[in-house]
Formats: sequence, structure tokens, C-alpha cells
Amino acid sequence: MAVRSIRKNIPGAQVAMRLGLSPTTVSMVLNGQAERYCIAKATAERIKAEAKKLNYRPNMVARQLVGKRSNAVGVLINTRAAADPRLLQEMELLAADRGIRFIVGHAVGTRDRVSEYLDDFHSRGVDGLISIFHNHPDYSKTVLPKLAQFERVVYYEKPVGGTASKTPKNVCYVEPNFFEVGRLAVEHLIGRGRRRIAMVLNHLLFPFARDRLAAYKEVLKGAGRQIDDRLIWVLDQQPSMCWTDPFTMDTALRVVDELVIDQGADGIVLVNDIYAAWVVAALRRRGRRVPNDVAVVSCNDLDIGPLIDPPLTAVSLCVPELARATMDMLFELLDHDTVPKDRRAVVIKPKLIERASS
Repeated sequence: MAVRSIRKNIPGAQVAMRLGLSPTTVSMVLNGQAERYCIAKATAERIKAEAKKLNYRPNMVARQLVGKRSNAVGVLINTRAAADPRLLQEMELLAADRGIRFIVGHAVGTRDRVSEYLDDFHSRGVDGLISIFHNHPDYSKTVLPKLAQFERVVYYEKPVGGTASKTPKNVCYVEPNFFEVGRLAVEHLIGRGRRRIAMVLNHLLFPFARDRLAAYKEVLKGAGRQIDDRLIWVLDQQPSMCWTDPFTMDTALRVVDELVIDQGADGIVLVNDIYAAWVVAALRRRGRRVPNDVAVVSCNDLDIGPLIDPPLTAVSLCVPELARATMDMLFELLDHDTVPKDRRAVVIKPKLIERASS
């Protein structure tokens, strides 16, 4: 039976000896503090390369015992109420550049189970935490007080709800301007001469959905249009349907029948690109041309958008900018334990990407 060779973790001191550098300099780089202590980029790259060659792995428990950082950050998400998955990907790449790894907690199930994830982050000694799951009305009263127990937290979307007395003070958050998302889409369709503009959402549980609906109504009112509630279609408000249900062709046909066939909609704003792709296909099945008969605008601007026939006009949330702003805020918390008051709230402006569907 062949015996597998297992390489032992190499201490930082050996990396220092091999490169002829001081152990302190090597430690600063391997602990993600090179930039903070103005260590030359070339030197830092040499250290990282040598450490990788020697299969260096920091001992998290030992680091915590001597009061050092774990170089790990907890990320609380829920895929049933997830933000754009590209956000997590972009953030993790930026974290890796600083030698920081993510520990992802998938918040699902009971409130107690979600609390256990946060307790696990505590026990693992994470240096900070990013929450992408705290505004769900079924969980916020449990999650927000628990998050307040962490010293360094960045929220994706401003936390709302929960118990007022336990809402985090001096909260740091990054979010898209969701009202602007709705405004850009509706104004674009008005500019295209559309008279009966509909909005399709999956729910009204979260601030982003309520903000888009508020923008829809405000823009229409500002343009002298009457608000017709029959043109607002929310999946969660349909009989025997839940906002977490998959959006299928049958659902899309129902949307088209109710909004276009019955109510004469000539423009539709949809909550995301997946909904939009199905609706475009359903319009074609019902003999409606896009955009000649019905113009379609979506949100997110996923990679599938340009592949849809016709290519999808969408409001981009500018994910790279959101990821950078989130990680910059987290890095500042990790380096200085605080963020100046004027930088604790960052709102990223979305951008309309015009294509042939409108």
C-alpha cells in the first residue's frame, strides 16, 4: 500500500530564513498587514511566493491564543434571499489579495439555526463579518442583535427592523440605490413612448423591492400618469404562490396574459434577468414582438442579458463597485477598528444598459 507524503506546515521563521528577511517583516506580510506597514510590494510578493512554495498555513488556534488576527472573515448569506452571486465572488477575490479567507455561513432553517452560524463565527474568532442576510422580516429580530455583538461588521444593505434598542450603532453599510434602479427603468420606458407600463416583482418583503415600487409610482405620477394597481404584479401575492417559487414558463405566460393581454401593457419592468428571460419567451409564444409591441427592461444585467433574443435592456447594480466599496470598508475596520462617520454609508448609483429589448 502506497504511503502518501504529507508536507508539514512550514513556520514563518523558515520563510524568513530562506529569503534573508526579518521574521517580523515576513509575519506582517503573512498576516495581511503589508500595506499597513508600508512593506514594498515586490518584497511582499516574494514572501507570499516562498510561503506558497513551502506550503505555509497559519495556525488559527495558535494565532488566537497569542491575540493575533485569524485572517478569516465570516459571510452570512441565504441563497433563497441572495444578492447577486457575483458580489460574493468579487469580494472574495479582493479579500484573497489581502490574505483573508471567507468562512461562509448559509443561513437557512429556524432562527436558532441561524443563531448557531453566528455563534460559530464567534468561536472561530473571525476578524470581521459581512452580512448579506439581516433584513428578512422572519429573521431580523434574531439576526440584528446577534450581529451587534461583533466588533467589525459591514452590512450589504442598510439594516432595518429588528429590535430598535439592539440595532447596531454607528452601522457600516454598502448598498445600491434601489430607488434609482426603479426610476431609471420607468423613465427609460416613458422616454420610449410607452403608455401602459407594468412592474413585475417577486415580493415586497425587502427594502429593495419597496424602493423600486415607490420609484415606479413616483415617476409615473411625475409624468402625469395615473397609477393603475392592475399593472403591478407581485409573485408573492398570487394565489398558492410564494416568492421563493421558481419562475417558470407557466408563470411567465400568466404574467403576459394578465398584464399584456388583459391590461394592455406595452412596457414591463422586471425584478431580475431570469424573470425577464422567461417573459420575453412568453411574449413570443403569445405572438407579441419585443420591443415593437412590448418593451422589456430588467435589473441586474447578468451575463445572460446580451444572449437573450432580443438582447436585454437592464439596470446594472454595478457589482464590482459594490464589492470594492464593501471590502474597502471592511479593510478599514480591520486596520483601524473604525470608519469615519462620513464614510459609514456608501450608496452606489446604478447604470442603465440599453439594448434591443426596449
